[in-house]
Amino acid sequence: MNPSACNPFLRGFQDLSYERVVQISYADDCPPCYRSLHPALYDLPDDGINFQPCVFDDDFAVITDGESVPEFVRMVCPADGTVSQVLYQVTGLHHGRRQHVSDLPSKDAARRLIEQLSFATGQYSRSWEISTGHLPAEEFEFLQVFAWCRSPSGFFECFSMSSNNAVGCKLYSTPWIRDIASGGSYCTAEEVCARLRADHVPPVLLRLLLLAGEADTRILIFDPDAAPLPELPLFPEE
Repeated sequence: MNPSACNPFLRGFQDLSYERVVQISYADDCPPCYRSLHPALYDLPDDGINFQPCVFDDDFAVITDGESVPEFVRMVCPADGTVSQVLYQVTGLHHGRRQHVSDLPSKDAARRLIEQLSFATGQYSRSWEISTGHLPAEEFEFLQVFAWCRSPSGFFECFSMSSNNAVGCKLYSTPWIRDIASGGSYCTAEEVCARLRADHVPPVLLRLLLLAGEADTRILIFDPDAAPLPELPLFPEE
């Protein structure tokens, strides 16, 4: 199973994180630049960085005030400048690319922004209603039978809505992550995929469930009256 890089169920930024960077002024005719601190200086407080002289290269900056700079550092950090501001840079993944979100004046402000953007309380809406046209007719029939029989499954269960023949799925243990290195106690997409196949879930439905689970969806409703998602293929009725 190789889900598309463009997951229509994903909204906003993913994998938000922050990093302390310094704004460096270094020439009258040049705009300021931004660099990470050298790892050896991570323990320096913000007050020990602001308005201090530094040397820097394309990757990091080294504070030089009151410090003798070793020659090997001078060789790899050839430019001189002054730290004009300490910032906490928030970035996130959007459509698979890491993008800059905001610059904040403190670590606490960066953490608060990440909490607001990531809905860290877990109480936000994680429901989707999509057209049954995104499933072949035989796969939607599978879903209906699954709901009627109340068949047990490790990662999802179904329920029917008699008013318009819609079928809903409740997903468990989401998000189903593709990269185990991202950490947490979540299930991997490979583990979920293996269980869904063991439960004889047909391929198109399986792919949609994996995409929804990756986006931390909990309720996915297939409704004949719902609008289709442009990113997903449609299966016209024969």
